[in-house]
Amino acid sequence: MKFLGLDVGNRRVGVAFGDSELRLATPVDVVARASILQDTRSIGQFVHEYDAARLIVGLPRNMDGTRGAQAEAVTRYAGRIGEALNLPVIFWDERLTTVEATRRTQEAGAPRQTVSRSRRVKKSHVGLDAIAAAMILQDYMDNGGNGSE
Repeated sequence: MKFLGLDVGNRRVGVAFGDSELRLATPVDVVARASILQDTRSIGQFVHEYDAARLIVGLPRNMDGTRGAQAEAVTRYAGRIGEALNLPVIFWDERLTTVEATRRTQEAGAPRQTVSRSRRVKKSHVGLDAIAAAMILQDYMDNGGNGSE
């Protein structure tokens, strides 16, 4: 089965692709959030391109495991996208994925920059959002998510 992983933020949605046979998630791109209609069209293009059968969406839980306001917003947003695309949506715990994506990017030899952190984040967000989406999806597949849930 093929999956599309989404890391939903307030301004962007990181997108990754995964295949249960290969058990590998790959960062794809980032969708700049606009309207639900435009976002659905953009994500729908990736669904079509990758022949995805499910959306695996990172759920931003609080560190104690409870759901906060952001988790509820992501649930509503992804639910609307899934309904519009007629795809099942599976929510997966995403705690600390952006932190981990940043660490992995730095370990992989991404050049250190001397500019401020805020400018560095603005320049590198596309990679980090898509990497975070891939990490969410990879964790889902590594933990038994194979389309049989």
